[in-house]
Amino acid sequence: MIKRRTLLKALAQSSALPLFGTPLLSKALITNGYSGPLLLQIQAEGGWDVTSYCAPKVNQPGEKVITNWSKSAEPLTAGGIAYAPFGNNETFFERHHKKMLVINGIDTQTNSHTTGVLHNWSGRNAEGFPSLPALFAAHHSPESAMPYVNFGGFGATQNVVRFTRLQDNPEQLGRVLEPNLAGYHQASEHNDYDGPIYFRNTDNLNLIDRFRRERLERLKANTSLLGRQQRNLNAYGQALEGKSELAELAAYLPKRETIFQPIEGFNNTKGQIQLVSAIFEAGVSSAADVHLNGFDTHDDHDTMHTAQLSYLNEAIDLVWQLAEQGGYADRLTVVVGSDFGRTPHYNSQQGKDHWPIGSMLVMQSNPAWGDRAVGVTDPLHNAIAINPVTLEEDAQSGSIIYPKHVHKALRKLLNLEGNNLDQQFPFSNTESMAFFG
Repeated sequence: MIKRRTLLKALAQSSALPLFGTPLLSKALITNGYSGPLLLQIQAEGGWDVTSYCAPKVNQPGEKVITNWSKSAEPLTAGGIAYAPFGNNETFFERHHKKMLVINGIDTQTNSHTTGVLHNWSGRNAEGFPSLPALFAAHHSPESAMPYVNFGGFGATQNVVRFTRLQDNPEQLGRVLEPNLAGYHQASEHNDYDGPIYFRNTDNLNLIDRFRRERLERLKANTSLLGRQQRNLNAYGQALEGKSELAELAAYLPKRETIFQPIEGFNNTKGQIQLVSAIFEAGVSSAADVHLNGFDTHDDHDTMHTAQLSYLNEAIDLVWQLAEQGGYADRLTVVVGSDFGRTPHYNSQQGKDHWPIGSMLVMQSNPAWGDRAVGVTDPLHNAIAINPVTLEEDAQSGSIIYPKHVHKALRKLLNLEGNNLDQQFPFSNTESMAFFG
């Protein structure tokens, strides 16, 4: 549990940054890498309170307090989307509502973090299904140098694609991508050369590369290899072939002085996003997950959620600003969600506990289905069944929205429906809900 003192310090550090401020990326090179559709999934870890976000709820007579903000304010709207006047929501929704579909009233059927994470990010509440980005990468860019990038959140692949686990810091990746770089000459009055210093010369590097490839071929020639060993060696060979692609990625990484630093007690989601942006722009990947912790607010809920939702909004805004700068915004789909929701009332510590009803955001740069909210919840934030076609409330013969409905619709939106992977991991006996028309 994050202490109040840590949260206040985090708030102070965050407020020192300009709201929705964007660092300048280093100039990118032209690449012949992957140039198809892109998918970024943002995981708000711990269970977010959508009643103070995209499913605003006001207090009801005779019931416990649902939201403190509604004691003195009403929900706001941006286009066709209602939102709570909480944190920096107004700036965020006013800026991005046209890109966005809000799906409210998603029933995760659990109050368990483990099951909620599994259910929301795979579409099933039991082990066995890969994440949506894993399916996406396996379909779109299985041979890329880094087809699926993950930073430690949910990222099950079920062996459909290789994934690359990265840390939050772009500078660390830069050192991995350029291991031969020892440092830089500093220009002085005796030396006007300001350039890189390398550990080894080109001849030595070529010799090392030749020995590495020869050893790989010897290993692959072993007829007693198990299937998994053979696949790992083939993946290593693909990585060797992609070395120049990865070396080129170094030119896309943000400059050291522009890298976002983590706030104490939280993971560096903005740093993750900077890395994803570089990777997408360089054309070495098609799909990624990033995550932000700190949403499990069992005490001092409003203070902590103000910080977390505001940071999340800034992070999503950063995604789109970097996408515009990198020239890939029209290829990008962003999915945002969490483990589940939070109770429609406060506990004795002014926190909120786990609640199975949550929401998801789906975003593209100019979608025909944008600027809308679908899904229905009652005034006490219970899910209500809807008609799968009209999406209107239909308590008698409609269906409650479950994560499987969202995943099935997303597979169709992302052109994954009907392919071999979709058939390998089917959502059987699941209605098609017309979220995207």
